[in-house]
Amino acid sequence: MPKKHIVLLTAAALLSSSCSSTRKSIALGLATGAGTGAAIGAFTSPHGKGAMTGLAVGALVGGIASYFIDKGLQDRDQNVRRDTLFNLEKHGVFGSELPSSSKSSAPYGIAPAAVNEEYVDTHVEGTKLIEGHKIWTIQENAHWMREMPNRGGDL
Repeated sequence: MPKKHIVLLTAAALLSSSCSSTRKSIALGLATGAGTGAAIGAFTSPHGKGAMTGLAVGALVGGIASYFIDKGLQDRDQNVRRDTLFNLEKHGVFGSELPSSSKSSAPYGIAPAAVNEEYVDTHVEGTKLIEGHKIWTIQENAHWMREMPNRGGDL
């Protein structure tokens, strides 16, 4: 396989690397690994068997690696969403000062939901072992405010 084909194969793999699901990510990892493995196997082995072995090994490594990369990205995204939801004030949901011309009738911003966090210890219920976990309960929904809340000198 000429070097030009390897460069084109690598470029195609990099350009198509934005996938929206785990299945698509694994398929891309398999294809990229198979192509790369076949190319390396063809260069390192004078016989045709090197390309097939490289294809199989590359597909396996690419599929496994893409699964774990996708899982890590999904976990990171879930943690960011949870952090944002439970720290609305920290992330600037209150908004900023409104222009003086609109102060008379417009609300100041959004007050975040009041959320109660409760930790449930690990315990046994019948034949089930329930691992310790947190339960969040919304006590008061988010709402519009006309005035800046008193945050105890955080300003």
